[in-house]
Amino acid sequence: MSATVWRGVAFVLATLLVAAGVGIVCAHSVGDQEGFQRATSERTARDAVAIVARVRDNAALSITQENINQIITRTKNEETAPVVQRIYVDRVRVGAGTCGPAGAANADGASGSDEADPSRRLVRDDVERDTRALTEAVEQDLATGRACQAFVRENGMAP
Repeated sequence: MSATVWRGVAFVLATLLVAAGVGIVCAHSVGDQEGFQRATSERTARDAVAIVARVRDNAALSITQENINQIITRTKNEETAPVVQRIYVDRVRVGAGTCGPAGAANADGASGSDEADPSRRLVRDDVERDTRALTEAVEQDLATGRACQAFVRENGMAP
């Protein structure tokens, strides 16, 4: 458990002890308020016990949720590692998939090229960078969704 959580638990416990002490002092006072003060003290004690139990339950739930998050993240990373590697190894080329149908040829026929396949030329570096980043982001999001769905199914949470 992190130091922040422990500090929070310590603060809550200290506050509860102070509240309980105030309640005990009040319960010992004499006069017409004695019954009221006793009831207040008992209520403070019950509240303190309930708060401590809730803090403990929240800490356990936080650990469980962190473990679930690690499982889902690990599953996603295992699935996307080869995909991301392929994204950055293959060069992005201009073609029907990038710019539309190949029949939309360049209007200025006077300019030529010595390339064997001018419709399959490489795209500019900035376009390639942005295309790769977008492709990777989409693959990461899809893999996250699949990993979450798999976790839900494996743990009997799906109908």
